Amino acid sequence: MRDLLDIKLFSQPFGTGLDSSSLLPHSKNIAELYARIENGISVLSDLKSRKSYIYHGALAEQIGLSDEHSEIESIWEDELLSRINHEDLQNKYRLELQFFQLLNALEAEDRKDYQAITKLRVRNTEGKILLVKHRLLYIGSSTDGSIWLALCLYNRIYDNPDYQIPQSMIVNTRTGKVIDDSHTRFTDLLSPREKEVLTLIKHGRRSKEIAVQLELSINTVNRHRQNIFQKLNVSNAIEACKVAENTGLLSL
Repeated sequence: MRDLLDIKLFSQPFGTGLDSSSLLPHSKNIAELYARIENGISVLSDLKSRKSYIYHGALAEQIGLSDEHSEIESIWEDELLSRINHEDLQNKYRLELQFFQLLNALEAEDRKDYQAITKLRVRNTEGKILLVKHRLLYIGSSTDGSIWLALCLYNRIYDNPDYQIPQSMIVNTRTGKVIDDSHTRFTDLLSPREKEVLTLIKHGRRSKEIAVQLELSINTVNRHRQNIFQKLNVSNAIEACKVAENTGLLSL
């Protein structure tokens, strides 16, 4: 799943007119401020240069991370990610893929209104499980519309029955509307017929063979193929099958 995210994030064209002289330093200040005032962990990722800037609050000490701010040559904060429950991590990656696909369909100025939220189980220094809320926001786009700067925020979930965080969702913070409850939306991403077509594509069937088997016209099959590619944000059948395999889409 993370390999798929790499493909999608790094295949963006990234225009040459990035105003890194002002936006990047400003974004670093925002990330550091979040970590300090929320006692959490902030990770600002520059998708163009493939670097991340990590800022640690009290949560970092609780889970055994260095208390020093750092810059890494990756958009993945692996020292932290290695402490997250595997199932939760895969759910996080799956939601992030959906989130990226959603934002790609929006105008650049509207992207700031959305964030993806995931509940994570994270091991602390004693091997005990802490509940952590993860928020992903894309806060900067390049001149050609490519998503450029991503901000990940990790905060402790308090042990109180009235303090509830959903397992995962995408929300419009301007309107309060929940765009995605993750599992339901991903299950319904493709129609039943599109899943049938994609399953046959996965098994190596050509469009003509699919048309005969499903008793459809070749034009209808080709239309389903294009709809599948568009919904999965891929350009060919190989990528579509990879997305299906890594997300378990056809088994949902």
